[in-house]
Amino acid sequence: MKARTLLTIPVVGLLVLAGVFLNAHPVLADCQLPAGVSPPAAPAVTAQQVEDGSASLMDFARGVRDQFSQRASTPDQLFYFGCLIREDGSHWHSGSTFLVILTPDSRVLIHTKDMALSGRLLNPVIYGAILSALGVPLTVLADLASPDPAVAAQAGAAVFNTLMQEPDAAFDATNPIPGLSPGIPGASGYVTVYSSANLGPIMLLAGFHLNETHVVQEDLDYGDPTITARDVVDRETLKTFVTQAGEWFIEIQKTGDLTAISKAKIALRDPNGPWRHGNVYIYIIDLISNLTRVHGGFPNKFELRPPGITRDAITGELVWDLLLAAATSSPEGGFWEYHFDDPNDDTDSADIPKVGYSREFKGSIQTADGKVVPLNIIAGSGFYGRAPDVVPDGPFTQVEATVIGDAVEGLTVAFARSIAGQPADYAYNAVTDANGSLSLTISNADGVNGYYQARASNADGEIVGQWHSIPLNHNQRQVLELPLGGKMKVVQVGPLAAAKPVLAAETEVSGLAPNFPNPFNSATLITYHLSNPGPVQLVIYNVLGQPVRTLVNESQAAGTYQIRWDVLDQRGVSLSTGTYIARLSYPGGVQTQRLLYLK
Repeated sequence: MKARTLLTIPVVGLLVLAGVFLNAHPVLADCQLPAGVSPPAAPAVTAQQVEDGSASLMDFARGVRDQFSQRASTPDQLFYFGCLIREDGSHWHSGSTFLVILTPDSRVLIHTKDMALSGRLLNPVIYGAILSALGVPLTVLADLASPDPAVAAQAGAAVFNTLMQEPDAAFDATNPIPGLSPGIPGASGYVTVYSSANLGPIMLLAGFHLNETHVVQEDLDYGDPTITARDVVDRETLKTFVTQAGEWFIEIQKTGDLTAISKAKIALRDPNGPWRHGNVYIYIIDLISNLTRVHGGFPNKFELRPPGITRDAITGELVWDLLLAAATSSPEGGFWEYHFDDPNDDTDSADIPKVGYSREFKGSIQTADGKVVPLNIIAGSGFYGRAPDVVPDGPFTQVEATVIGDAVEGLTVAFARSIAGQPADYAYNAVTDANGSLSLTISNADGVNGYYQARASNADGEIVGQWHSIPLNHNQRQVLELPLGGKMKVVQVGPLAAAKPVLAAETEVSGLAPNFPNPFNSATLITYHLSNPGPVQLVIYNVLGQPVRTLVNESQAAGTYQIRWDVLDQRGVSLSTGTYIARLSYPGGVQTQRLLYLK
């Protein structure tokens, strides 16, 4: 049996199965029941019983098959069960006992332990062992590789018919097969099959710890984006990046080709591809099923889940509300701003605002039976700007620096005070732009005077540059050059200049201009511009995400507006010294800005 043996199985029900992803009703984060469906009882044998040795894997797999065959015969029911079996600690998922759902073309539909593997193609040797255990004759498996299309099609139909009989068996591909396979570690378990008129045959694998070594590497079509994730440095590049991804993915969906759709999902998640780099990645949300179809950054956390399970780390708002409002604000989508701490990035924190852009895309597909299935997705992404100013009570200084060398874009540069005998606390950081430039505020209650050190790290967290003995003085503006592999150079030192407000009227882009003054000790002027009329809300939040003052809540005409905030809350009570967040919601987007109140 050659490596390509099982890659050409014709599957009658695949297009129907595609409808599972396109037409299912929403499943909420708490696995809400679809209309008219009663909750399932605990299976006769649970995953925990298998874990503690009081039940067999075979009995567990058969019990799950029985539940699926009785209740998961429609798309919304399948999604309900998919939500249930993904929950660790449930009857169906405990410790090392979990399920993998496989389609008849040997692709992973749901991997309850690692959704990053969904869409991947199973190693044909393992799939051959599974089919053989289920009763498919070796001669039929061999005929699947026939160069004669008629012979291969006949063999594929025989496999399909076998699966429709709902067989079950233990399988083991760990033993060597002379001339074909040395044996594949961990490739064993128990497989059951159930079928329905709507879904065709579905394989349930239990006890198989399917990982990256059990799937094959495929040639992927990444499209041909002119702006890749690595190129996203500002709003313009972000918009182009998302637009190209959405147009590319919706066109693939229109084909109805499940293989192409699965491979597109793999491409969007690939950290070495054009659609993902560092903390820039694409997500695709299906508005018809209300499920996250693809999440390039955290597939196991978000895929096959409804949106809206993550909140802004500062305001506490559902990120989904911001995303949806921006995506549907105009035919070209819109920008929004939120706060999120990337758990995979040690240099990131919730204090660093992320600029998002999302856009809606529509289409349709005609199934083999003549039905027209609508397509409606949102594609989006975001990038981190520079770190916000971190200003506790006390003096501060403004640092402007340029990293010099190769690959200076997107580096996180962090500063720490050099104190003998104490570990460096890199509390002040910013991200370089396309020219390697950055700007940040450094403050200290005891004064900024003294020597500092800095380091630069790339998107993978690797330290690519370090500098020591950087003299800084409070109430100064200091311009530095930071050559990679070289010594730091002080270019300019001078007093802090009085800030000048930049009126948004100077641009046609809606949003906030820098408040003036900032920091402030009695009041500050907040300026914003509206390029389109519509409802506007300007709210001040504290650092706990609690609203303390609503300054604007009305419909306004296009134009420039200025609002004075006197650091009073909604009751007219003076607020304490600290950092506050101004959040502007306007037609086409949402934006936040930090206000630094120093008495």
